[in-house]
Amino acid sequence: MALPFVGSSYETFDGDASRSRSVNLYLAAMEAPSKAQFVLASVPGLIQRAAGGAEVRGCVDAGGRAFFVAGATLYELASDWTLTSRGTLSASTGPVSMAWGLSQLVIVDNPRGYVLRLASNTFEAITDEDWPGASGVDYLNGFFSFVVPGGQQAYVSAIDDATAIDALDYVSAERVPDDLVGQIVVFGEQWLLGSQSSEVWSASGAVSADYPFSRNNGANSDVGCLAAFSVAQLDNGFMMLGRDRNGGGMVYRANGLQLQRVSTQAVEQALSASTDLAAAVAWVYQQDGLTHYCLNAPGVASTWCFEASTGQWYERCDLDGTGELAQGRVTHCMYAHGRTVGFDADGYVYELSRTTYTNAGDPLVRMRVSPNEVTPSRDRQFFAEFVADLTTGESPQGAEYYAELGYSNDGGKTWGNWISRSVGKVGEYFPRLLWTRLGMARDRVWRLRYSGNTAFNIVSGVAR
Repeated sequence: MALPFVGSSYETFDGDASRSRSVNLYLAAMEAPSKAQFVLASVPGLIQRAAGGAEVRGCVDAGGRAFFVAGATLYELASDWTLTSRGTLSASTGPVSMAWGLSQLVIVDNPRGYVLRLASNTFEAITDEDWPGASGVDYLNGFFSFVVPGGQQAYVSAIDDATAIDALDYVSAERVPDDLVGQIVVFGEQWLLGSQSSEVWSASGAVSADYPFSRNNGANSDVGCLAAFSVAQLDNGFMMLGRDRNGGGMVYRANGLQLQRVSTQAVEQALSASTDLAAAVAWVYQQDGLTHYCLNAPGVASTWCFEASTGQWYERCDLDGTGELAQGRVTHCMYAHGRTVGFDADGYVYELSRTTYTNAGDPLVRMRVSPNEVTPSRDRQFFAEFVADLTTGESPQGAEYYAELGYSNDGGKTWGNWISRSVGKVGEYFPRLLWTRLGMARDRVWRLRYSGNTAFNIVSGVAR
């Protein structure tokens, strides 16, 4: 029978309903007639390029100049991967918010603010007597916008000068009596994100003499933000980990001026294991025209990633010290100098490369776990063979790599031994990989794993 082997991650209710997982493999839709409508494509590997020496807390590409904060140091990253210190912050832990304008780069390290003047590379703290502190910063129409920590107020700087603050240039997001968690500017709109509500402000329409944006009363939402640093822009919108008055832990995507739930029950059940959802951090990257939103939540065993064109989820993982799958190491990401640049909690700087098949020398394990293969009446099924259409013949000269098939006869509760098949030496382009004499089961789950240092994509898997 044809098995729906290629798919997304959807493991629910302790696996009793579904064991489906895609680890370091994302679902890619074919845009022209092909062997299959979808394939599972490998995530980019990591090349270590530099080291900041401490936890990376935030990053931004500022008009062709790349900056990140590691520990208490603001670094500029050059196109040849060299680092230059541009300033020192007072604190050294926790995420920072960064935004840039025509002449300034602004860093907010709640509640402190800092400015790097881009022309002179002079670094200074924001010390204006009207500065009330901030938990985040963004930029719109010449103004730096800030959120006051622990309150409902947002305020703006003078035009293109974050060091000049007027105490009257503020607004209160007071439709619902919840505190602001964060903000984001997308497509010319400012979203003020409370803990249980959201408001959209725009430069169009009536403009206050003190605050240069007006509320769009037709775009209010009773969805709030659960984690300030889960808010990330992609395409012409954004995504975030959110909540409403009834609960939280769902991922939302802005569709126009509306917030829509895009997480699945499987994602939400995985996130419920987090030790601190409010500390979740998201990062976004683009590869081959596809945009990926990746969410790291403390205590969750995988980085959960959403591919925007298909709307499907997959998992990004590293191996821990015991060889088990663990949350991916990348915590921040930006596109700079024509490359996708990632950072981790140890201060390392990576290039994300689709032609690299390790995580900075560590194995990049790509694994697909199938949905449960059962009949409606749970009849016993006999499996003569499993046939996989996947990447072959890419092993380097003198090497030979193997794909491994495993299966469970009890719905994924326990597993048998791995069965290896060569993916071919260099130039051995097999039309298929075949495993035979695979026993019988009433609730069969398959898993296919590959750790070789070569390309690996799965077109199909069929059990007969």
